[in-house]
Amino acid sequence: MSINYSNYTLDELFDVNENIDKDKFPERYKQLCEEIQRRKESGEFEKKAKEIEEQEDKDDDENEFIIEFSAEGNGKKRKLFFLGFILINLAVLAFVIPKYIVTDLTDIHEYSTKIDFVECHKEEVIDDETDKVYSYFDLNIGSYQDTFSAVGIGEGKCKNLARSLKVGSNVSIWHESGLIHQIKSKNNILLSYVYMEPKVRELKTEGAKLYWFSLLALWVVLFKSVANAVVPETFTSKLLKQDK
Repeated sequence: MSINYSNYTLDELFDVNENIDKDKFPERYKQLCEEIQRRKESGEFEKKAKEIEEQEDKDDDENEFIIEFSAEGNGKKRKLFFLGFILINLAVLAFVIPKYIVTDLTDIHEYSTKIDFVECHKEEVIDDETDKVYSYFDLNIGSYQDTFSAVGIGEGKCKNLARSLKVGSNVSIWHESGLIHQIKSKNNILLSYVYMEPKVRELKTEGAKLYWFSLLALWVVLFKSVANAVVPETFTSKLLKQDK
């Protein structure tokens, strides 16, 4: 049975093109291809693409967030908005930046103690996106009721230290809140500050990317509004322009 595809809309033609069984209905498929080609030559495809683009632009305009301020008056609202924006930025920076600072070894107390237990702990983490398994090795040293950890060190280094550090032997540990920055035994540096500094920083800054992305998103969303707070009417919503 012949089908008149000339009565179909472009969306209907696209739907048929995606679902038609070419082998079962070769004549229909041929008619469909001919109709699609005719629509292309008539410029209907270009017109449809332009309509879609215009609709997307309209949707973007409707979703655009802009706070407009008047240049009249003392500008109290503008000043409060700008001050609030700056304070949010300063609060985030004050919270995140110190995480990247690792205390200098000279400012950390050398803690001499006897080892009660020592282990090289392996932890596996699965990446949810790739399903790849990553292995991390932490050296844990126990002394009395305290536990000190050298996190994220190499597998070989971790296992060698766990073997060489004997229970009952004395060791010097430089640490902050149990996080090891350096280990020395019998005047030999077994784990240096130079090696541990980036490890400590990596641990401290874990999750910091979320704050940077949040701050960036804040700038993207409020940039035009901030500009308006500094210089009123720098940016104006297209929808408001149309209303005017």
